[in-house]
Amino acid sequence: MRTNLPYVYAAILDVLGYRQRLEEDRNKASLDFKDELHRALQSLNTFNEATYSYQAISDTIILTCSDRDNFIEFLQVLKEIMIAFLKENLFIRGGVAYSQHFKSGQITYSHAIAKAHEIESNMALYPRIVVDHNIIEMFKSSNDISDLINSNLVCILNSAYFINILDEYNWREVYLCARKLYEHDKEFLLKHEVEFSKHDWFENYIFTSPYADQSFDRYIPQIRLLESD
Repeated sequence: MRTNLPYVYAAILDVLGYRQRLEEDRNKASLDFKDELHRALQSLNTFNEATYSYQAISDTIILTCSDRDNFIEFLQVLKEIMIAFLKENLFIRGGVAYSQHFKSGQITYSHAIAKAHEIESNMALYPRIVVDHNIIEMFKSSNDISDLINSNLVCILNSAYFINILDEYNWREVYLCARKLYEHDKEFLLKHEVEFSKHDWFENYIFTSPYADQSFDRYIPQIRLLESD
């Protein structure tokens, strides 16, 4: 019996605020959200189908990379996807893993996808794509870690590795998109702490970046003492 299935990098991406945006469309009798999703997903059509495959189901996107040596490029792909969604007023979060994977027709058997889903559900929490620490350890043991470091595509916080989507060329654009998304969601966020925390985390990520332009103002109100009206 064959047990040595091929290994792939797999990413599970979840569109945040999916139900909220569906409800907005229903209330406005519009298809705005559908159109935004469609435009964001167009970014996937530019990638090499021989190396990358994807499927989108409702609020979930599954991507795989079959080439072990293409991990840094895979991170770049995920970075571009996250920015494409942000440009359409949408946050995503996700998980990335490397493990065995089998797909034939309608049948998928994948430890990689299962692990990526576990990371997305339990670790990502905020608008970020978390990378399994075992992948980082794999790079360290193969002496390829310097290439990963030099790519500037991985951040670490509280022992969690996640994809860095910011660089010196796109910081302003990401800031403006995030601010626009916050303004869009601001009324809904009142007294919705879980949803608010995602915007708050992302703003802190933007302003702690080494590429941050400190002449730009923070767009989320900071903690203050109670005052009279």
